[in-house]
Amino acid sequence: MKVTNTQKGPRGVNAVNGPVLIEPGETVEVEIFDREKAHIEASNWFEIDGEYTENPVVVVAGAPVLKEAADNTGSELERLQALLADRDAELAKLKAQQEEPPKTAAEVLEMAKDPAVQFMSFKAAAAKLLGDKTPAKKDEIIAALEDLATKP
Repeated sequence: MKVTNTQKGPRGVNAVNGPVLIEPGETVEVEIFDREKAHIEASNWFEIDGEYTENPVVVVAGAPVLKEAADNTGSELERLQALLADRDAELAKLKAQQEEPPKTAAEVLEMAKDPAVQFMSFKAAAAKLLGDKTPAKKDEIIAALEDLATKP
């Protein structure tokens, strides 16, 4: 097909063999797929003389396998959901086994005296007992725990 650039500046088209730059007023002989027709006509940049080339049929290796997989997405989704539910149940079981019973105020106070226990571990254990009212400083936390330990 013959394509003529009717504009004052260079314009390009997507030809079968790649992009082609057409200077103002220049006419080139190129082969263009039919899928480009709407874009070329909408631009009003070119005069076209001839027929577009039929779009190629793309053959994808493994296309039957892909089609079968697309048709079976429901069963695959159900299988994955069941697998996820099993893993969630297993995870919950493991978490339950790892959880220690909550420490008493006396046990947390003993942690404060132990030099091997880091402050943040002590503070986290105290926060489980004191909640949002956990003080920031160690001596204040100890006072709050002692108060908690003496309450009936």
